[in-house]
Amino acid sequence: MIAQTKAELLKIRTTRTTIALILGMVALILIFTLLDGLLSHPSGLMGKENQRTLLSVSSLTGVFAALAGVLLVTSEYRFGTIRPTILFNPARSHVLAAKVLAGALAGVVFGVIGEAIGWAIGIAVLDARGITIVLSSSDVLLLALGGLAGVAVWGAIGTALGAIIHNQVGAVITLLAWGFVVDNLLLGLAPSVGRFMPTHASDSMMGLKGHHLLSPGAGAVILIAWAVALAAVGIALTARRDIN
Repeated sequence: MIAQTKAELLKIRTTRTTIALILGMVALILIFTLLDGLLSHPSGLMGKENQRTLLSVSSLTGVFAALAGVLLVTSEYRFGTIRPTILFNPARSHVLAAKVLAGALAGVVFGVIGEAIGWAIGIAVLDARGITIVLSSSDVLLLALGGLAGVAVWGAIGTALGAIIHNQVGAVITLLAWGFVVDNLLLGLAPSVGRFMPTHASDSMMGLKGHHLLSPGAGAVILIAWAVALAAVGIALTARRDIN
């Protein structure tokens, strides 16, 4: 299991797609943080919630961590490298479990990079505009650690989704539609259901105070439950499918 996880981490580190995802992630975080920080009226950046929202832009990292997880599985099916992987380790459940773990660990790296960029730019913008940071140390700690943990779980969720939907394009579209469309529609139309969706569960983990969001602890439990459930389905399907 350890050797398999190391092998999966090596695959992530040595692919150009990972570099492209990181560069795209950094670019989006820079753009959105600068736009939010520079175009907002100063009065709109002085409150706790405003500053929490500005610094939470780095949560976009979760999307890229999930994409990396999806590609970790679907790329193997697309290019046929899943065959030697399974031949080397016939225990398919172990292979997928190692991929899910590798996806989560990769998510931590994505999260550290994303938060470092987002926080550095956000704080620099507030300082340049003469705006005092009013977030307490506990607010900052929850925002940082909650965001980092959420990104790690999103890496696992993406990997599990890739194990369920082997088609690369289909898995990517499903992930993006789920995160950006379905979850937001549910929160708007049926908030009692929408707040339990993974996107908003990860928001609550950072201490965001949006209407209908769960508490940070409840959000963490729900997000992890999503990852475990999807991984269980992916492992069950992978164990039963033939490798084409």
